[in-house]
Amino acid sequence: MTKTKKPYPSPPIPVTADLQPFSWLDPDLRSDQAAQFIALALDMSQGIHKCLSALHANTLLHEHGDPDSPPPLNAFDTDVMFRWALASSGTMAEKAQACVDYLNELPTRQRKA
Repeated sequence: MTKTKKPYPSPPIPVTADLQPFSWLDPDLRSDQAAQFIALALDMSQGIHKCLSALHANTLLHEHGDPDSPPPLNAFDTDVMFRWALASSGTMAEKAQACVDYLNELPTRQRKA
């Protein structure tokens, strides 16, 4: 009969991770839905702004740039950036609508309580 080696014990799971995900919010606000939406809107609007700025600069280079230096974005790149901006703005609108619905229903929930 062969003796099997015992596996090394796994290290204990830490209570908190060494690397926490980035958040604009103070730890006390991270469970607040309104604060979460504001942080999401900040991130997404910055991303949309960067995409649209790059697309605008690319269009200007395409129309008025040096013919020997083509614009840095090709048709595929611009399509991906436009679709990302559209999806991001749609997500922000959906989240905002959910927040509005929640706030509008708040008086009804408070009356039932």
